[in-house]
Formats: sequence, structure tokens, C-alpha cells
Amino acid sequence: MSSIHEMQKTDTLVEGPQSYDKPSTLGTQVQHIGTQVKETVQAAGTQVKETAQDVGTYVKETAQDMGTQVKETVQAAGTRVYEQGRESLQDLNRTIEGQIRQRPLQALLVAGGIGVLLGFLWQRN
Repeated sequence: MSSIHEMQKTDTLVEGPQSYDKPSTLGTQVQHIGTQVKETVQAAGTQVKETAQDVGTYVKETAQDMGTQVKETVQAAGTRVYEQGRESLQDLNRTIEGQIRQRPLQALLVAGGIGVLLGFLWQRN
């Protein structure tokens, strides 16, 4: 079978392991192959679309998880810093209170001196 005319004379086109039993023309065979190619391309396109959607969903979920982890870490760190600051202020308060109880006259004089200094500064403005 070296030419198209010889293929048409045999009334059958053998295509790989598949053959067509009823006689057909070259045009209908090409049309059939075109339809198969179209369906294959559509199926591949659908697979690509679904894979892209799956990847997009995965990326979105991963980003949300990472955001949640960062938020929780920042909140935990903020809570730790807040607690440390609160404890430091409580310690400072206890220290100042202890100093006032040990030396009440000095504390009174320091407070009075600070009051006089602030009074002078206030009158200047």
C-alpha cells in the first residue's frame, strides 16, 4: 500500500492494533482522529485545570495555617512580654514601697522636693 488510491481500494485502514471493519473514506477517518484528539486535549485540559485548582487550594490552606501559627506565636510572645512587664512594675512598686517604709522622712522630703521643682517649672510656662 504505497498510495492513497490503494488504501481506498482495500476499503479498510489499519491503524496500529485497531482496524475499522466497515469501509470508510480517508476524510471520515481523519475526522474521527480529529475528534479523538479534541477529546484527549479536552480531557488533558480538564486535568490541568483540576490540578491547578488543587494546588491553589493547597497553597491557600498552607498560607492560612502559617498565618495562624504566626499569629499564635506573636500573641504568646506578646503575652509573655506583658506578663514580664507587669511583674517588673509590681517589683518596682514593692521596692519603692519598701524604701518608703524604711525611710519615711527621706521619702517625704524627696516627694516635697519633686513637688517644688515641678511648681517652679509650671510657673515658668
